Amino acid sequence: MNWEIFLASFTGSLIELVEILGIVLIVGRLAGWHNALVGAAGGIGLTVLVSLVLGKSLTIIPVDILRVVAGGFLLAFGQKWTRSIVKYYGGIPKKRGDDEEERLEAELAKDGVSSSWNWFAVVTTFKGALLDSVEVALAVVTLGAAGGKWIEAIGGATVAAIGVGAIAFLFRTPLNQVPVKPMKFVAAMLLMGFGIYWLCEGLKVELPGDEWAIIWLPLVWGCLMAAAAAILRSRVGLQKPEESVS
Repeated sequence: MNWEIFLASFTGSLIELVEILGIVLIVGRLAGWHNALVGAAGGIGLTVLVSLVLGKSLTIIPVDILRVVAGGFLLAFGQKWTRSIVKYYGGIPKKRGDDEEERLEAELAKDGVSSSWNWFAVVTTFKGALLDSVEVALAVVTLGAAGGKWIEAIGGATVAAIGVGAIAFLFRTPLNQVPVKPMKFVAAMLLMGFGIYWLCEGLKVELPGDEWAIIWLPLVWGCLMAAAAAILRSRVGLQKPEESVS
């Protein structure tokens, strides 16, 4: 038993799987678990299928191109939720006719799950799961090919997947009771943070803290969102007294 390869595979897989879990939990809470799970299962399933077909040749796939494409998609999706949640906390009322989000939130408030398909949610989880699962596959193939230690490499990734799944199952009830708006705020943080990180990784742009950027980027984006919402709310508060005087 080569514990170095096992632990390397376990640690690398754990980081990527936690990222998948974070997106699945948030998207599932906002848009329905079937949307989130189908998207994630599609991304992971596609990676597994390609891995079985290509085997060792998987290492020749230009992962940087995949990072750029996936990062761009996540940024495109994340900016939509960013604008929505900043306007909400900034006190800006919705325009009439913008009722798609209201219908979704009404369904979530009614039974905690969306009864219709939301392809925005499916594609969001698919892209996130695809990129992270490719990272796991590349790590497993690379470690397994080093000295023929396939059992240790696959075993480390498998134990990580089981552990993450068990944690998600045990804490599913409290996670499902979190209010929608804070979850959407966190979703925008993660999507934009992960999108920026993967885009920079694909373009070979060095970020402060290297791999730790995957943690501080969402946090910084959350602070920017909170600051933007506070500025909007202060402006709305200044406009209301002026309107009442006039």
